Amino acid sequence: MLTIGTAGHIDHGKSSLVYALTAIDPDRLPEEKRRGMTIDLGFAWFELASGETVGIVDVPGHKHFVRNVIPGLGGIDAALLVVAADDGWMPQTEEHVQIIDLLGIKNGIVALTKVDLIDDPDWLELVEKDIGHRIDSSSLRGAPIIRVSTKDGRGLDELKEAIGRLVAEVTARRDIGKPRLPVDRVFTMKGSGAVVTGTLSGGSFSSGDEVTISPKNRPAHLRSIESYKQRVDVAQPGSRVALNLVGAKKEDIERGEIIFIRGKETRATRLIDVQLRLLPRLDSPLKSNTELVVFLETRELLGKVILLGTKTIPAAGSALAQLRLGQDVATYIGQHFILRRQSPVQTIGGGVVLDPLASRHRLKDSAKVLAFLERRISLELAELILSELEKNGYVTGRELLSASGYSSAEIASGVSRLKGQNRLVVAGSYVIDTNYWQQQAEAMLEVLTKEHSLHPLNRGLSLAELNSRLALPREVFTELVTALAGSGRIVRREDVIALSAHRPRLSPEQEKLVTRILTLFSKGGTSPPTRKELWAQIPGSEALVGFMCRQNMLLELPDGILLESKHYEAIKKEIIGFLERNGSISIQQVNSLFGFSRKYSIPLLTQLDKEGITRRKENVRILAER
Repeated sequence: MLTIGTAGHIDHGKSSLVYALTAIDPDRLPEEKRRGMTIDLGFAWFELASGETVGIVDVPGHKHFVRNVIPGLGGIDAALLVVAADDGWMPQTEEHVQIIDLLGIKNGIVALTKVDLIDDPDWLELVEKDIGHRIDSSSLRGAPIIRVSTKDGRGLDELKEAIGRLVAEVTARRDIGKPRLPVDRVFTMKGSGAVVTGTLSGGSFSSGDEVTISPKNRPAHLRSIESYKQRVDVAQPGSRVALNLVGAKKEDIERGEIIFIRGKETRATRLIDVQLRLLPRLDSPLKSNTELVVFLETRELLGKVILLGTKTIPAAGSALAQLRLGQDVATYIGQHFILRRQSPVQTIGGGVVLDPLASRHRLKDSAKVLAFLERRISLELAELILSELEKNGYVTGRELLSASGYSSAEIASGVSRLKGQNRLVVAGSYVIDTNYWQQQAEAMLEVLTKEHSLHPLNRGLSLAELNSRLALPREVFTELVTALAGSGRIVRREDVIALSAHRPRLSPEQEKLVTRILTLFSKGGTSPPTRKELWAQIPGSEALVGFMCRQNMLLELPDGILLESKHYEAIKKEIIGFLERNGSISIQQVNSLFGFSRKYSIPLLTQLDKEGITRRKENVRILAER
């Protein structure tokens, strides 16, 4: 489906031409009827001989209503530039063509109207030549010029044929699974409630869809959809649509807001990084920190322009910049916008969004920010992916370039290609910048190195503790551990991570303490020291006790009871023999056999239960079945 927008000076016959093509009067407001002048956007449509429906957005021609022109031209596929044969090129013709050029609209037709008023063919030739020369430096370069008259019908069939050729030539709006409807009109329909209209892009809407009204994030439900006065179940990208909303009132919605499918919203922000381009005929250069009016799709809002890498831009110049907007707005990479001064009121330029989720930049980061944005100017998928990862370190595949003109499938394919070229890393649902990945690998090794230095007796760090220090998403952390372990730089023993070269070791002083501790146990007999008692007798022995347990010198039983490992093994062997001979053993019998008190015998038997050697049966232990 094709949507075209009119453009041109006041009283050059735009609305009359729309009526002649469609039999629909685009001037719908009483004031427009009274004044005989288009004030706001008008809408019409007609069917070509091929059966294709073409939507038309009619815009005002008076300079005082340019703020209503831009929202109309922002969503069109092609322009219908209207120039009256008796007036020729006029100031608003010039400004409208500038806006068309800044919005990147590259397809169009020129309708030379009111030719019935001109008897001199040389004059018409002269006007046509002038128009061709003027549009030659714009995006409408090469557009056909068709002479028409709404009075006698001259040229109307030829114009429809030219529009038909445009339909065949213009690339259809792609369905990338990211539908968005910038609202250009809101009204109430009796018995139905709030209705919004706009030109749909990015995907399709279906009756019954749950939607979000951005940027205020109001939820609503699509009761029904109309396209060109026909109720449809599914609205296709590129078509003019009217959405009947349930759950939202007319007063809650305004022109410029965007309707998204619930869950597929583009995040709104007040900071966007852009590439600016100024028009050639300006009274003065643009200075950084200037407040301007910014037009994004159907939205109009105030914002400050912060130039990056320069303090001013001359006429016809370009620069990278940040727009700091007065309100939140949901933009996307590659979106065009228009800039206008408030005083004197004039269109001064426009540009393209390069980063729709920017942050305030520090002066010391200027070179890095400029390099990042310059990579994105081409809007090429690979550069967008890599620069996005460079900025964020890692992004989920679902979030990666969600605010862009690429589909999820295209982005996933791009990620796959770049992964195959070793230009990024994929970990589960995350896509990771290679430099960031390497930095995190080095950070993990550094954390382990410090840990081994501070606690040489410990085996390493637990997985949970290590990840808490790196603060990575679990999938990224797990993949990083796997990669470093696979390269042999770290080892994982159960849930403990250590450098591959790490071996818990004792200093000469610690070796002496180990000997002293073992002496205490050999002298302790039936009353060996508990962990707390040992710490009290030998201050600073906490780490050593853990080390000795891990080295199988000591065994810790429940309740902090410690035994020499060889002593425990001898006791275990004797208890097993006793059970094989007698069938059961009681706490009192354990105490009698080894001279223990209940303080030791109960933790001992609990440990044997834990190992599956014994099991409790009433008040005695028997051999567990093996």
